[in-house]
This record gives sequence, structure tokens and C-alpha cells, in this order.
Amino acid sequence: MKPHHLSSKNNPILKEYRKLLTNRNYRRKNEKIAVEGPNLVKEALQAGLIPEVVLMAENYGCGKEKKWLTDLPLSTQQIFLSSTLFKELAETETPQEVAAIFPFVFRDEKTETKKTPELVVIADRLQDPGNMGALIRTAAAAGADLLFCTEGCTDPYSPKVLRSTAGSIFRIGVREVSDTKQLIAELKEKGFLIVATAGGADQPYWSGAYDRDPVALIIGNEAVGVASELRSMADLVASIPLYHSVESLNAAVAAGIILFEIRRQKSTVKT
Repeated sequence: MKPHHLSSKNNPILKEYRKLLTNRNYRRKNEKIAVEGPNLVKEALQAGLIPEVVLMAENYGCGKEKKWLTDLPLSTQQIFLSSTLFKELAETETPQEVAAIFPFVFRDEKTETKKTPELVVIADRLQDPGNMGALIRTAAAAGADLLFCTEGCTDPYSPKVLRSTAGSIFRIGVREVSDTKQLIAELKEKGFLIVATAGGADQPYWSGAYDRDPVALIIGNEAVGVASELRSMADLVASIPLYHSVESLNAAVAAGIILFEIRRQKSTVKT
């Protein structure tokens, strides 16, 4: 579709973009997400998502950036905005000159997967968007197949989380969970080793045997950790020994330490 210009901030497309930025229920009801930044937009495109609308600051696409714009489907509206209007629209303090609206199918724990997962992560009531984004990015980097978000988690598709994932959210399956205990019970039935984290637990994370079974790692809330009822369902409650009187680690850092140990053990067995 040929690019055109918009000058009114009250245009329905811009209103919808703002609503998608701020309203979790609206995102799910309309099955759309708002994405800001050329790198994040390109990551979504590479994952096979097709944008409904691409919004650009007026000078964007004049140089080397132009190539990917010409490859957009004909159905995608390309809209130029003044720099001032784009800055008002953008969620970041330093706008990156490109934003988009993507149709998106939100998944839950009942969504079937194409292959049997080998490694999954369960985020238990993780509330900080930066932590959630970093956890998704870490899980994807460690080769996890799925990441489940329990009730009480920050929205994994909010703008700040999307940016914090650096596009990794489009590389890993993310599912939203309504009944975490039921999810864990079903994973146990499928032969998963359930691993929970807890500061001060007797068993250090490296002593677990992660190579024989598929593994589900539960990462807990920033303030109170993994819920006690979930911890009681775990086959292994592991700790990360800390030094210099440091009390705790960031959720994504803790997840990364254990996930890469799990991956190391599984890779060693395969080779």
C-alpha cells in the first residue's frame, strides 16, 4: 500500500495505537499488539507476523532503511507522521521513528505445541516489566521451548516488556496460565522434573540431575519468591549460593544461572 501522511493526533489509527499501548484487556479483546522501534518490528516480521499498520516519523525510510519497507505486504498501511506527532505517540522518551500494529493471537496453557517441550519456564507472579522482559530473553537464549506466565504476572505484551525482550518474545512460546497448580500437575504427568528456586534451600542448583527428563523451572515473585503451594509441588527446590551478604538475585539472572546449567547437562548427554 502506498505510504500516506497523517497530521491529526485524533485519527482513529493513532487512537487505537495508544489504546493498545496502555490497555491489556483491549489488546486481548482485539487480538493486536503495539510495537515500537525498527528492530522490534523487524523481529516480529521475521517471526511471520504481518503488520496491519506501520507508523513512521516523516524522515524515516529515506536511506538504507527503505529496503525492508518495500518488502511489506500490500495489505499493510504505511503512514508517515511529523516528528512532533510521532514523539507524542511514542511510549519511549527517545522515539525510534518506527512503530506498528500487529494482529496477534494470544496463547494460554491449553494451546497445543508442535513438538514436545524439553525445557519450560514458569514465571510465578513476576511483576516488574523489565524483569519479565529479561526473563523471556534469557529463557529464549537458553533454548527454553515455552514460558508460562501465572496470574499476577505483569503483561508480557506490554510495551516495556516487549522492548526488554529485544525481540526474543517472538522466538519463544509464551502462554498465560489461569491455574498454575493444574499446569504443574499436568507437566508432572508428562514426566517433567519440576524445579523451584528458593534462597537458603539445602540443595545447590548444580547438584540437580537435569539430563534425564524434561524440566520445568519455576521463577518466583521479586519480593516473596515462589509461592509455597507451588514449591511444595516441586521435585527439587534449588538455591544459588550467594556471597558478600548479597540477599538475592534479579529473577532473570537467577533463571539464567540455572537454565544454562540445565542446558549444559542436556547438551553433555547428547554429545
